[in-house]
Amino acid sequence: MNWRRNLVILSMAVFLAAIAFSLYAPFLPMFLQELGLKENLSGWSGLMQAANSLTYALMAPVWGMLADRHGKRVMFMRSGFGIALTYVLMAVSHNHYQVFAWRALNGLLSGFIPSAILLVATNTPEVHLGFALGIIQTANSIGTIMGPMIGGVSANLFGVRSTLFASAAVLALAAVCAYYGTREEIRPQQRKSTFLTDMRQVTSNGALRIIMISQLLINTALMVIQPTLPLFVGEIVTTNVAMFTGVIFSIIGVSTALGAPLFGKIKNLNYQGLYVLGIGSGAILSITQGLTRSVWLLGGERFLFGFANAAMLVGGNVLLTQYSNPEERGRIFGVFNGIASLGSVAGPLLGGFLGDRLGLASPFYGSAILLLVAGWFVWTGLNARQALLETQAAMWWHRLHDRAHSHSHNHSHRHLFHKE
Repeated sequence: MNWRRNLVILSMAVFLAAIAFSLYAPFLPMFLQELGLKENLSGWSGLMQAANSLTYALMAPVWGMLADRHGKRVMFMRSGFGIALTYVLMAVSHNHYQVFAWRALNGLLSGFIPSAILLVATNTPEVHLGFALGIIQTANSIGTIMGPMIGGVSANLFGVRSTLFASAAVLALAAVCAYYGTREEIRPQQRKSTFLTDMRQVTSNGALRIIMISQLLINTALMVIQPTLPLFVGEIVTTNVAMFTGVIFSIIGVSTALGAPLFGKIKNLNYQGLYVLGIGSGAILSITQGLTRSVWLLGGERFLFGFANAAMLVGGNVLLTQYSNPEERGRIFGVFNGIASLGSVAGPLLGGFLGDRLGLASPFYGSAILLLVAGWFVWTGLNARQALLETQAAMWWHRLHDRAHSHSHNHSHRHLFHKE
């Protein structure tokens, strides 16, 4: 099986899928206005995002379990055409209640990019794993950057409904490419499982439990600033607010796309150290962003934050792969994606609360605190676990050595007695 061929095809598919996912998203409030919603646009937009994340959290472990049983390639067709269908249904909606329902259904059927990451993680040689996951993340970041730009032109020229139809077509194309262009080795399952057994397996593994909690904290931290970032930008600039907001939002994707393959290419890299370094750097940069009153400085800090984000993404995915059994990675990744996506529900709610009560800079500080807690948790937890394993190994070795010595000593005594 050629893992490089898989990587090339999946990179193109993820790039197309990321474009499709972000093609219409910035213009959802505009579409709701077009449907007749006049009040509480931001509230309904946030509610739709929360519903999408929540339903995804519920189904991600199920899709992960099915990916282990039937293969990851099947998940491309299931999620690609399933999500494309929700885009078509949104395009023909008559009111915002219908859009809300289709966004919730969208979350239930999601999992295209996680399936691509999983296929790469389970079918790539260990020595090339960091590089391969970095390439996938780069494709995702570039597609996420280009999607809103293409969507802006499409929405202006053809309208939001036509843009939704285009998103569906692009995603269907990505699904076909990923399914027919890749190969995978499906390992037979050693045991049957349910969500509860998968959850028990993750939580009973000390390393996986530490990484899972850290991923939840990180995802929450990243989403905390989403509701207030446009308002924060509007507070420090007086002209071209929309342009600056778009740049501030997208610039992090540029540096993430640059950083992910860079980190993945470094040989013999300590991915635990990379993970902690990314978390710590992200915390420091979150604090400096909250203190910034220059849009240019904010842009530079967001650009640097993208490298920290790349370190967290590559380091986290590689650690998750290293600490899980190959035949069970689908279920484990599914549980992780489901738990981490809860941060996409909690983060915006926490950010909105902090912004209303403590000012628009406070979500940055809240994000920094969450990242510091995650970094401390990973650093102390994984190091303590490693020290425990080394201690247990040393004790086992000493016991083995003592038994061998005792056996040799007894054998010598029996031999002498026989001679007498």
